[in-house]
Amino acid sequence: MQLEYFFDCSSPWTYLSYARIESICVATGTELVWRPFLVGGVFNTVNQSVYEARANPVPVKARYYQKDLQDWAGFQGITIGNPPVFPVNSVKAMRGCFVAMESGCISEYAGLVFKAYWTDLKDISGDEVLGEVVEASGMSVADFFD
Repeated sequence: MQLEYFFDCSSPWTYLSYARIESICVATGTELVWRPFLVGGVFNTVNQSVYEARANPVPVKARYYQKDLQDWAGFQGITIGNPPVFPVNSVKAMRGCFVAMESGCISEYAGLVFKAYWTDLKDISGDEVLGEVVEASGMSVADFFD
């Protein structure tokens, strides 16, 4: 059996799922199939109202959203902050997922991108941050940006 895992490192909810997806697959004997995609591209196509909601949030809903997100982060044992750049252009980071899949280190790479953005609050659209992630995940920085 396979589980196709569609993810975008710019999504806090995907970070929550990443925290457990591999252990769940191991426990159930399920093959994990990584499927990087751009959630912003989906929003642009089918749900542009999400941008209006971000620009003009309902205060009570926004507070509950943050509380809910923090409750789940605590449950998963991860830290999710408020990145200074949100939403971020995750195109380059997500393209990097394909390089990481070919290199056999997608789990490490994705985890480091999630952590860089949501925990360390770094801008994952920048080459410097991605270079640090690439190196830490065991890939060649030169090959990655080639």
